[in-house]
Amino acid sequence: MYRAIFVDFGNTLVGFKPAFYEKLQTILREHGYDVDIRRVFRAYVKAMAVNNYSQPTDIKEFLYNLNIPPSDRLISHIRGSDIRDGEAFIYDDVMEFLETIRSTNTKLILLSNSSPRTKKLLEELGLVKYFDDLVLSHEIGIVKPNPKIFAIAISKGGYPALHIGDIYEIDYVGARRSYVDAILLDRYDFYPEIKEKVRNLREIIPMITKNL
Repeated sequence: MYRAIFVDFGNTLVGFKPAFYEKLQTILREHGYDVDIRRVFRAYVKAMAVNNYSQPTDIKEFLYNLNIPPSDRLISHIRGSDIRDGEAFIYDDVMEFLETIRSTNTKLILLSNSSPRTKKLLEELGLVKYFDDLVLSHEIGIVKPNPKIFAIAISKGGYPALHIGDIYEIDYVGARRSYVDAILLDRYDFYPEIKEKVRNLREIIPMITKNL
């Protein structure tokens, strides 16, 4: 029986138009590289993970992951562009999911590799009221997949716990290494090779409720 559910923020509860990887794809196309959006996303999160999601992300590493020559012109274009996520929106399965969890005795903790914008969006979108606590990396100085951030979430929510997130290397692997159960939420089929996953939060509801 789970005492707590940990939930990621971006691409899990909230999407963005355009997303950072869509902006990167547009820049690459302007330089003559027509790269599939899945490859752009995977290459960038892999580059971010090299330094545990510290900022700024190594653009050369990102281009290396795509086998694209790291020309000064292309690097300057990316660094000089605003590739932050665009306008935020709530996925249509989110409210049903949050309401279901809140109807139980299970603690709900937001566990996010975040920026100051995350907390602001939680308030603007009316989501903050659903959470018993927030574990935000920009406030505590620790990022997923570091086991310390999962330990903080456990201290606030309890154990055993389940973590739900959209990045396999960070959310799924990070949770499992911290002895927390995990579900990969792959809304956009960025991980076609991984079979044990879900495509939306509605698929998770019966999986969770049977363990409550």
